[in-house]
Amino acid sequence: MRVLSRESLLNIVSGATLLGSGGGGSPKDGLALVEKIFGVTTGIELASPDEVCDNDYIAMIAGIGSPKALREKGFDIEALYAYDALERVYWTVGVKFSYLMPGEIGGFNTITPMHVSAYRRIPIVDSDGNGRAVPELATTLYAVYDIPTSPIVLADKNGNIVIGYPRNPLDTTAGESIARGFAIAAGMIAAFGTWVVTGRVMRECLVINSISKCEEIGRAIKEAIKVGKDPVREAAAAINGCELIRGKITDISTRTVGGFDFGRTTIEGTGSYAGKKIMIDFKNENMIAWSGDGEPLVMVPDLICLMKVSGEPLTNADTEVGMEIAVIAAPAPEKWKAIPKGFEVWRHILEKMGYTGAYQPIRTI
Repeated sequence: MRVLSRESLLNIVSGATLLGSGGGGSPKDGLALVEKIFGVTTGIELASPDEVCDNDYIAMIAGIGSPKALREKGFDIEALYAYDALERVYWTVGVKFSYLMPGEIGGFNTITPMHVSAYRRIPIVDSDGNGRAVPELATTLYAVYDIPTSPIVLADKNGNIVIGYPRNPLDTTAGESIARGFAIAAGMIAAFGTWVVTGRVMRECLVINSISKCEEIGRAIKEAIKVGKDPVREAAAAINGCELIRGKITDISTRTVGGFDFGRTTIEGTGSYAGKKIMIDFKNENMIAWSGDGEPLVMVPDLICLMKVSGEPLTNADTEVGMEIAVIAAPAPEKWKAIPKGFEVWRHILEKMGYTGAYQPIRTI
């Protein structure tokens, strides 16, 4: 067990934003939670996955809804309401939580359970459910490895609580309907808790050491800026990725439907990338990147990461036309590639974006 300092959390926000692949919440909202965290504690306890016993129980707390709504309305106390309600539900069947974990990696959602940790004095485990951010309950490693989405607890800022029990605990579509319905009623943003797992399941099915990885990435970016190195190159190396393009955002189309932000970002290359273009289709997170002639370059579950050329990782809620950015592609954690379902859970989204083929590994232009 080690204690994460304020500097650690700032680095985690930066690294998690990059790995969030355009989603996972804005780093501005994550940084706002960091300030609240250190208003009530001097550090967050982080346990190594190896420290967690096989039969220890780990709870997951996250935000759900539209990234733009999160930016407008903020988020804090609803996470505590969701955790307290989930704790009460499991207490009735004799289960006590030993740890918390983020459901995904992102500049906001990786910090969300740490906010609960600060107020409820429960440690975080160095793991998460995806190694990236994801748009749906169905597009998670929990779904890939048949980890039940029941019960699911939802809370809004006013302390209104809904506890959902999908008839089939593995029916992520039903779970999504419950969660999204509540989020929409709550103004497009809510907190939720579900996917309570044991230490054994965490190690076998989920992504381990991912919070430490975020910290390392954030530190590498910060150090590159400090000593005058290229932060894009250092970030790509830190995530075992490759640079796809550097250029200017020339167009962003966005629409919010059913609690999701859908859209396309177009980047036209500059410098050594002059004359080249990439289009990225997103559903909260970046789903698929196309070359200028319409060929797929990168697709989920692999990561399509955005950052300013100056070194600031970005989400799709932060991008603006005219920004000079770099796009980095990186392979998804191995748990996604271990079984065919790791790609199949994304197929319904990709088909709506015009891709109907099999998974293709990362290509460059």
